[in-house]
Amino acid sequence: MPTLRLALPFLLAGLLTACAAPQAQWGKDGTSSTQVHNAYAGCRYEIGMSDKSDNEKRGLMQFCMERDGFRLQP
Repeated sequence: MPTLRLALPFLLAGLLTACAAPQAQWGKDGTSSTQVHNAYAGCRYEIGMSDKSDNEKRGLMQFCMERDGFRLQP
């Protein structure tokens, strides 16, 4: 129990740091956030109909978005 009390502040600090880190977002020059959202939703719909694993779906999502000219931007 004393070990947990010592570790708890470090665990909480780690979680808060991870939440505060900036997330990469899909983007393309000259497009609005609505266009990005629509492209993402279209890719998710296409991929959702497949019977691939979660890891394969992530790769397919990246391929689909890049196929449409989008790139992950920090």
